[in-house]
Parts: sequence; C-alpha cells; structure tokens
Amino acid sequence: MDFILTDGCNNESEIMSFELIVYMGIFIVLLVIGAPTYLALLCSGLSYCLISGMINDMMVMQKLFASLDNFVLLAIPMFMMAGIIMNNGGITTKIFSFCRSICGHLPGGLAYVNVVSSFLFSGMSGSALADIGGLGQVEMKAMKDENYDDNMVIGVTAASSTMGPIVPPSIPMVIYGSAASVSVGALFSAGIVPGVIMAIVLCITIFLIAKKKKYPVHKRASFKECLQMMKSTILALLMPVVIMGGIWSGYFTPTEAALVSIIYVLFVILVVYREMTISDIPRVMRLTVTGVVPALTIISSAALFGWVLQFERLDRVLLNLILSVSHNELIVLIMINVLLIFFGMILDSTPVILLMVPMLLPITRVVGINDVHLGVIVVLNLMIGLMTPPIGQSLFMLSGVTGKSFGNVVKYTSPWLIPLFISLMLVTCFPDVILFLPRLFNLVK
Repeated sequence: MDFILTDGCNNESEIMSFELIVYMGIFIVLLVIGAPTYLALLCSGLSYCLISGMINDMMVMQKLFASLDNFVLLAIPMFMMAGIIMNNGGITTKIFSFCRSICGHLPGGLAYVNVVSSFLFSGMSGSALADIGGLGQVEMKAMKDENYDDNMVIGVTAASSTMGPIVPPSIPMVIYGSAASVSVGALFSAGIVPGVIMAIVLCITIFLIAKKKKYPVHKRASFKECLQMMKSTILALLMPVVIMGGIWSGYFTPTEAALVSIIYVLFVILVVYREMTISDIPRVMRLTVTGVVPALTIISSAALFGWVLQFERLDRVLLNLILSVSHNELIVLIMINVLLIFFGMILDSTPVILLMVPMLLPITRVVGINDVHLGVIVVLNLMIGLMTPPIGQSLFMLSGVTGKSFGNVVKYTSPWLIPLFISLMLVTCFPDVILFLPRLFNLVK
C-alpha cells in the first residue's frame, strides 16, 4: 500500500510507504505514552528494518555503533564533567557574588545579576540545565529572599539559562558540528555575539519591568569592593578565555579544549579555592557517566532513525516542499525556525539536531545560508524549546526545584519567550554580525 506525495517544486512524486507510516506511528505512540526518547527512536527504527526487510541486521548494528565513532563527540563527557565540577566546587556562588557587586545597585538588580551570572556561567558549563540546577538555585533563592515575584524569579532564571548552550563551550554545538561536519571552533566563535544579544535583550526587558515595580535596591559597591570580588572570581572567569584562546590560536582543537577545561577547573577547585578534595573526584566521574550514557544512547538511536528518514528520501520531500514556497534566504530561515520550534516543543535538542540537520543542510546550501549561521539558529531554537510545553525540560526542572506546579511554571515563563524570540529574529536576520568572529579568526569563509 503506497501513499503518493506530490512534489510541488518539480512535479515529481515521492512515495510514503506503509512501512514508513508504521515506523512513524510507533515513534509517536511511544512518545505519547511517555517512553524515553531513545527507546522511541530505537524501537521505531528497528520496526522499519524488520517490516521492510530491505536493511539487514549487520547494517543496523554498524550504523548504531558507527554513529558514536566520532572524535568530536569525546568533548561531550569532558565538558559535562567540567560543568559538574564547577557546580560542586562553589564557583557558582562566587560568580553570583561578583555580579551582584556590579549590578546589585540597579532597580531590579538581582534580575540583572541573574542574567549576567548566567552569561558568565554559560562560558563554563555549556548546558542550560546545568545552569538551572546549579547557579539557578542560588539566583532564585536570593531573589525570593528579597521578595521578587515568581514571574520574575522563575521567568528570568528560565530565560537566562537558554544562553548556556549558545555561549561557548556548548554541548549542542558539538553535536551539531558532528552532524553537519562543521568546525566546532567556528560554531563556538559564532555563539559569542548571539549570547551578548540575548543578554542585552533580556536586560532591556528587565529594565522595562523594573520601572513599574519597586524591587529592592542594594547599596552600590565601591570600586575597591568590586576589585576584591573580581580577584576572588577571576580564575573561574578566565576558563572560557583559556578555552577560546587556545582554539583561536590553534594550540588545541575543541575536543582537546574539553580536556583542558577539566584540568583547569580541577586546578582552580582543588588547589586555589579548595572547595573539593581528590576523594570527591570518583563521585564526579560517576555523575558524569550517568549523565553522558543517556545522551550517547540518544545519539546512537537517532542515527538509526535519521538513516531511515534518508532511506525513504524524506529529506528530498522537505527540500522540495520548502523551495516550492520560496528561494529567498530570509523566508527559508523563517520556515526553518517554525519547524525547529515545533520539534523543539516535543523532543530533546540532541535527537532534533541529529534528525533535522541532515535534512536541512541541502536546503540551506541551495539558497546560500552558511552552515555555521544555521548551527547557531538551530541551537537557539532548541534552547527556546526547553521553555515550551509539553516537553520543555527547563520547565520540568524548574517545577522540581521550586515546588511549583508545571502549569504555574509555564504561566511564569511564557512572557519571557518574547525577548527570546526577538533575539532569535535578530540572529536570523543579521548573519554577518553572527559570522564576524569566525571570519576574523579565519574559521569560516
């Protein structure tokens, strides 16, 4: 039984087979009943192979294992471990105190502190959820103690955490670099300006809200006090400088930079701050393993799932569908944004990157969109997806951390999607601004 999809671009026909319909049906049903993402991807992919009979078992096994045989992916557990060490080593508190000495005297000062702290911590953790789970709890407690309302406390924390995977280093950008065969160093460089844009837009939003509400204001810290706070925090703040400086100068690759980040943060935590001991390292390694195994399982399962989509030529269907509407670069990017926002609402960022990027690249290359620019857009879309129901991971984490119901968390965070969408449109419409740093360091043409 075949279902014909007409091609609006060149009047060719694409066929959606019965096997593909079963395959997609199994995937959707498993997601709806709450099965883990990796299980939904794996079971649907295996079902297609069994029903169609066109792909043998050895090819399936080879695809599952080959997807993990990538040097770039080694950076994921190492960046993850560095983030765990920082969350357990007291760096988050030091960053928050330093930012409060700079911004605390402004109306709504702790909201600004929240954004600036998250921006700086983003340059160390590479993860939005790490921001919420570590620094976010410090920020929310301080804001609640000074009677900030939940709309500001939870909303700002959720919005500022989305900068985590935008400002380098970034685990989603490592995955995108692997999926698109794009320089991770170029992606890291391209994420700096969008991170600054997001921080500025969020601060403008806070300024407009703070004008209407009488939030507590701290006494302005003296220049000497600011210098003292900087002195106690400077080694932590230098970590992203070390990482990006090493990449830009050519001393090490992004994967090697991940290992350097572990060595650097261990030195700072164990020797300088002395917030951890060597006996804590096995516990950190256990947390890293338990965190990275699910991620690698999703990567492997998504590789099989995406392979089936390409086998069925759905990438060609999507190409023809989008190009039948327009060949204009901006219009194509807007359609891609809508598509990514939709998938980001129902799936984690890793499977969406691995499934959608191979299908989007042929489209963007036809209309002349730079692969690095697309990478920033993809990651930013999916980070916004963390704040959108029904599967927004940031929303569930905030619900657990604050004790608020999921519905209330959605209510508090929804208005903060507006500044994030404004940031997304700025990143979409001005590619030359985003690509300035990668071009400056000859990482892209």
